[in-house]
Amino acid sequence: MVTETKIQKNLKSPIPVPGTDEKVTDLVIVHDPNKCTGCNQCMIGCAYKHYKTFDKWYGLLYVYENPEKRGTYVNANCQHCVYPMCLAACPKEAIYKDEKGIVRISPLLCVGCGTCNQACPIGIPRLDQERLISVKCDFCDGEYPMCFQMCSAGALNLLPRKEAYEYVKKLRGV
Repeated sequence: MVTETKIQKNLKSPIPVPGTDEKVTDLVIVHDPNKCTGCNQCMIGCAYKHYKTFDKWYGLLYVYENPEKRGTYVNANCQHCVYPMCLAACPKEAIYKDEKGIVRISPLLCVGCGTCNQACPIGIPRLDQERLISVKCDFCDGEYPMCFQMCSAGALNLLPRKEAYEYVKKLRGV
């Protein structure tokens, strides 16, 4: 299984990632807080896609009201990092990067220890209480992510990492 994981970490058709020597093919979801209404449709769509429930707390991304500016919202979703700390920290090698650049957790190898959540800079992986394994965004298996599809305000953007980097710089006024 270790050999298979190493093969899956090799990505095809690379694009350069600003600020690194790494090249990947992955897309990322970028949140525009200026457009977000806090409707939680992204969380509900994700919860339904993965758990067939409309309970937003089953969603694999999070939208919270910004404590520093009432009426605005912040989003936390997996960025499928170039150098994923969750992957590096996993003691069971249950986390891997597939050929599309999607960081995934193998439910067959995961023991639910939570090391990935502790290693993630934004705490994205979480414990699935029923299956007792860690879960996180899987980019809806490489299709258009449901959160992106459900965002009627247009606050979620699906962009190649290079464009996402420039978009976030623009949002922050850098």
